[in-house]
Amino acid sequence: YLKSDGTLMAMGQNTYGQLGDGSTTDRSSPVQVVDSMGNPLSGVVGSSTGPNYTVYLKSDGTVWAVGMNSYGQLGDGTQTPRSNPEPVLDSSGNALSGVVGVSAGGEHTVFLKADGTVWATGYNAFGQLGDGTTTDRLYPVQVTYAGGFALTEIVGVSAFGNHTVFLKNDGTVWTVGKNYYGQLGDGTTTDRSNPVQVVDAVGTPLSSIVAVAGSNHSVFLKSDGSVWTVGLNNAGQLGDGTTSDRNHAERVKDALGNPLTLVAGIAARNTHTILLKSDGTVWATGYNF
Repeated sequence: YLKSDGTLMAMGQNTYGQLGDGSTTDRSSPVQVVDSMGNPLSGVVGSSTGPNYTVYLKSDGTVWAVGMNSYGQLGDGTQTPRSNPEPVLDSSGNALSGVVGVSAGGEHTVFLKADGTVWATGYNAFGQLGDGTTTDRLYPVQVTYAGGFALTEIVGVSAFGNHTVFLKNDGTVWTVGKNYYGQLGDGTTTDRSNPVQVVDAVGTPLSSIVAVAGSNHSVFLKSDGSVWTVGLNNAGQLGDGTTSDRNHAERVKDALGNPLTLVAGIAARNTHTILLKSDGTVWATGYNF
C-alpha cells in the first residue's frame, strides 16, 4: 500500500523478503516497508510487483527493489534475495537515476527513463530484456533496435510473464521476448531479442494506442475506445469470438460480432481480460470456471 506521505505498507507471503520489512515472515496485517537501517522507505511515487519481488519508484528518479533475485531482477548486481529494499544500480555501481516508470514482469524488470530510453534487468531466456541477447542481466541494460540503436521516444513500458511491450509517443507499440502464442503481435511466433512492431491482420502498424495490458496475451486500447488483442486465446481471452491464438492484433467484439466501442480502461491476467467502458459498465472475456 502506498500512503499519501510516500511511505509503504505491505502484507502477505514473504518467503523471499518481498514485503520489505527486513524479515521473511508472512504477514496477515500490514507492516512498514523499511530500508536496511530500519528507516521507513519514503518518497515513493509508484510500485510494481512481480512473482515474489517488488519494485519501488521514488520521486528523485531512483528505483529500489526487494524480494526474490534469482535472475538479477532486483538489478543490484547480485542474485541475492533482499528483505529490505536496495537501490537498483547501473553497471558502474551507481544508483540508476532519471527513472519515471517501472514494470515488474515474470522475472525481469523494465525501467523507463525521462529521456524516453528503456533499460531492463533479470531473466532473458526469451530475449525479453530487448538488448539483442538471451543473456540474463544483473544490472539494467539498454533496450535497442536490431541494429544496436537505442529504443527512444518511449512513454510507457509493460513487462509481462516473458515479454515486454513499449508504447511510443506516436501511439505505436513495440514488443520483445517470448512469442510462442504470437503475443508479440508482429505476425509471427518467433521469439525476439530486439523490439518489433505490433501490426494488424494486413500488416499495418497498430497506432493511436493509449494503454496496454497482458499476460500470455497482449491487450491494446486505442484513443477511439476500441480494443485490440493478440496472443494466447485458449479460453477466449482475446474477445474476438474465437479460441484461436493470434499473431497479429485483432479487434475485440461483443456477442453479436460488433466491434466493442467506448472502452476507457483495460486489465488482463493469464486467461481473462477486463474492459471498463466510459459509461461505467464493465465487460469481461475468457476463462470463467
